[in-house]
Amino acid sequence: MSVQIQRRLFTVQEYHMMSEAGVFANNERVELIEGEIIQMAAIGKRHAARVDRLARLFSQISESLVIFRVQNPISLNDKSEPQPDIALLKPRADFYEESLPNSQDILLLVEVADSTVNFDRDVKVPNYVRSGIQEVWLWDLEANCLEVYRNPTATGYTSIQKFERGEIVSPLAFPEFEVSVNLILN
Repeated sequence: MSVQIQRRLFTVQEYHMMSEAGVFANNERVELIEGEIIQMAAIGKRHAARVDRLARLFSQISESLVIFRVQNPISLNDKSEPQPDIALLKPRADFYEESLPNSQDILLLVEVADSTVNFDRDVKVPNYVRSGIQEVWLWDLEANCLEVYRNPTATGYTSIQKFERGEIVSPLAFPEFEVSVNLILN
């Protein structure tokens, strides 16, 4: 006789209560994805440098047009609170102090992946599309390319493009803002 193992999934509210109760160490890097508490990979030098390059680049967009966040949580639903590497958000007077940004607030999400590319592509990107995130960029540092996901539907993103060295891409929300793939991958 085989026994089916049951997983205990958590809600965002339970996840926050666990954090407040001290279940996680002060600097423990975890995020809630589809009800599961996932320990995030350590940030290596290469990953950190690419996030910093993107941060410097995106910080050039006028603050009247966007709130720019680095590795802060977003709210997708009652089972997911990921922490993308970069989030470009619609401006809001309280800077999202009253509530975390949700899919209607998000202009662009960016994930930078070296050792976590399969998890980001196979778990996080589908989670983002189910939440209606309009655009996601996945910087694949292993393959040295940028994957751009756009136009979410019930069956996935209808536009998936790959950009490599020598190419330029612009976010949908800021078509005049050009990003050189070389700048990030060098």
